[in-house]
Amino acid sequence: MQKITLIWFRRNLRLSDNAVLQHAVARGLPLAAMYAWQRPSESVNPRQTAFHHQAAAELSAKLSAKGVPLFSVQGNVAEAVPDLATRLNAQSVLADEAYTPSETECDNRIWRLLDAQGIAFERFNDRTVFAKADIMSEHGRPYLEFVPYKQAWLHAFKQQIVGQRPSEQPDIPFQTAFADLPPFPEIEPAALMLQGGEQAAWRQWRQFVPQLGVYPLLKDFPAKKATSQLGAYLSAGCISPRALAAEAAARGAHDWLQNLIRRDFYQQWLFHYPEAARQIDEDAAFNADFFCRWAQGETGFPLIDAAMRYLQRSGWLPPVLRQAAAQFWCVTLQQPWQHGARWFAHNQSDDEAAVNLGNWQTAAGLLSLHAPRVLHPTVAAQQFDPDGTFIRRHLPELAHLPKDVIHAPWLARGDVDSHGYPLPMVEI
Repeated sequence: MQKITLIWFRRNLRLSDNAVLQHAVARGLPLAAMYAWQRPSESVNPRQTAFHHQAAAELSAKLSAKGVPLFSVQGNVAEAVPDLATRLNAQSVLADEAYTPSETECDNRIWRLLDAQGIAFERFNDRTVFAKADIMSEHGRPYLEFVPYKQAWLHAFKQQIVGQRPSEQPDIPFQTAFADLPPFPEIEPAALMLQGGEQAAWRQWRQFVPQLGVYPLLKDFPAKKATSQLGAYLSAGCISPRALAAEAAARGAHDWLQNLIRRDFYQQWLFHYPEAARQIDEDAAFNADFFCRWAQGETGFPLIDAAMRYLQRSGWLPPVLRQAAAQFWCVTLQQPWQHGARWFAHNQSDDEAAVNLGNWQTAAGLLSLHAPRVLHPTVAAQQFDPDGTFIRRHLPELAHLPKDVIHAPWLARGDVDSHGYPLPMVEI
């Protein structure tokens, strides 16, 4: 049986600027691919699972057109990868680098099993612009603060990437090594705000490009819809962060580029300090009534409630509202960040463990990222949604209120009908 190269697609569900795929093609052996999947009904984050499945289905079709099979597996990945590699007579298994503690532990188990069978297990950076150890301090240690990391990142970017063109889709020669190509599994339909896949990712970027000039001015006004909404595509790996960084830099979009720098920072931070993820304590004491009202958008503070209801419906929030909701939970309500982080992780279609944990620990004041000061919820609402458009869009019971009332309807409750909207859950 002929040797093959097995590609394990994880969070790099694309063909263009895919380092794993490029290295696999360069081996010159027949290719096979693998994707681990689960049904949304079996997932803690059904929306994200469905989104990734859409992306993998598109990838499967593109690979099949070249005669490359994409095998879908379920269950224990640490067993499935070595089993499939052995069955297909793989010479090596190639995958994108992992960053979370759970993935790293799983990779170590897979490496030991494959090594015992004489199969190489190699990983390449496909999730970030710079790999986990590319940006280090002068003492060879990872950065714990964002500002010096950003300066080092920009210096490395100027030296290594500016002027370089991200690699195109590799030329995958048509192969006939596999007589039968496996069908890609179908799942139950899901209502998604965005369509998964590489084509949709680039379409989303092209739609956003005309707004890059006004992004610094409008990004903190959620009603303006001035953000890229590329997080889900980056999370699934439908689009290359290297390619996006090059595109943004070429257009002088330095404010937007900072989002990619911060994403890199959080990824390297979690890899080098995995104890940050282990701080998720399910038994951390919290007020269950507070959590229920906050999660369901019933706090009595209109902007916070509009944000939380929008998150539940869409699986996405503009960064400024994620920050406001997290600060309300951690600072205003004085509740443990772990429960808020877990709720977001279960509802965000663009969830990435490192980014979510980093954002939440920043909101809780545990990670030095020079976070913006904490605003009173009503002040924040007046600043980010001055005319109440976002609030009206997601709190229909308050849609009739004028802008001088909608941010604090309790102050005029004797003069307006708030249709059952609750009073503030706390006095601040």
